Amino acid sequence: MKKRYNIQYLLALMFTLALVGCSNDDFLTTQSDEAKVVSFSIGTDMPQVVSKARDGYRDWKAGDPTSFGAYGIYNRNMTTKLFDNQEVTRSDSKWTYTPLKYWADYTWCETFDFFGYMPKMADDTSVPPAARNGVKLEKDGNEYTLSFPVTLDDAVTSDVATVPLICHAPVHKTKVGETINFEMDQVLTGFSLEFQLGTEMSDLRDFLIKEVKITGAADVLPYKGLVSRTYTYDPSAGTWTAGNVTWSNIEKKGSAIDYTVPYVNNGSAEKGTAVMYKDNDTYNSGNGTMRIGYTNREVTTKGKWGADFFAIPSKDFKPIISVKYDVQVKNEDGTYTTTRENITNTIQFSESFFTNYTEGGAVGKLNKITVQIKPVYLYVLADADQRIGYLLVE
Repeated sequence: MKKRYNIQYLLALMFTLALVGCSNDDFLTTQSDEAKVVSFSIGTDMPQVVSKARDGYRDWKAGDPTSFGAYGIYNRNMTTKLFDNQEVTRSDSKWTYTPLKYWADYTWCETFDFFGYMPKMADDTSVPPAARNGVKLEKDGNEYTLSFPVTLDDAVTSDVATVPLICHAPVHKTKVGETINFEMDQVLTGFSLEFQLGTEMSDLRDFLIKEVKITGAADVLPYKGLVSRTYTYDPSAGTWTAGNVTWSNIEKKGSAIDYTVPYVNNGSAEKGTAVMYKDNDTYNSGNGTMRIGYTNREVTTKGKWGADFFAIPSKDFKPIISVKYDVQVKNEDGTYTTTRENITNTIQFSESFFTNYTEGGAVGKLNKITVQIKPVYLYVLADADQRIGYLLVE
């Protein structure tokens, strides 16, 4: 009986010594909360969506930026950062970075604050530091300013994956183990184009839209600038307030631009969900055209053209929309006769179209532009009449 007791005692002693020999890290990685990786998720008020209330934010989706830059500070200490413009990239269904960091290493911290922007940009290493105009996070008392440069090659872009975003507010954490969920605001102003046939047009002719361009003279359109946003921390409440997105150091395009708005076949909606897309009669993906007319009144009296496009918000963004189209008549046998070919009309942008379209303002907004086709003269038979587009902004 005594011998059995000694064996059990020795086994217990050996188990205890094995536990004592483990490192602290070995213990921590078995804990359910503190051993978690510091992880991220993204909710965005993306440029292709009309600005909504705060509950309008959505998760990342295909086509959105696939990387972002993250700053992380603990106890509001800017000297040693948890993240310093850390690149975080989309991999399959989650955001990842390297080397990974673990909450277990920061259990001694009282508070955490995270800032972010997207897509990720490189640090500016100009010398001296005062000359730097790159991505940076600066502190002045309880104010923290995140800024980064933006350059649009053509002063206009339709590439959603490169449209820059900035966090709506820092993510404030008071305990370890939670996911850092950024909400991002766009910093550009977006535009969408829709063509609509005026009610004055006769039932005899259709318009085949063939090309839409955004044109602008040299030294007019802003294409480059520095985006900034200042966030203010309230120590007593432990909360953040975000300032407006502001632009500075804006430069104008030194050469004229002639930007073709990419054709997008918008006739892919299911039959019956939108009458203007029914049976795909409005769009011809083969030659990149859109038909607006009365030959099938239920289907083709209006339609959206191309991808949304975006620009730096500025009073100086006043380009011209150039529209090339044919005028056609539908014959009794269903064929079309072209009565006028390759007509080009132009419509001048004006800041008066946008009441809140001011320097540094109107970001995070998608302006819907309706180009309404109307005749100059109203004759019963008007095959030879010129057509002009009137720009209506809703």
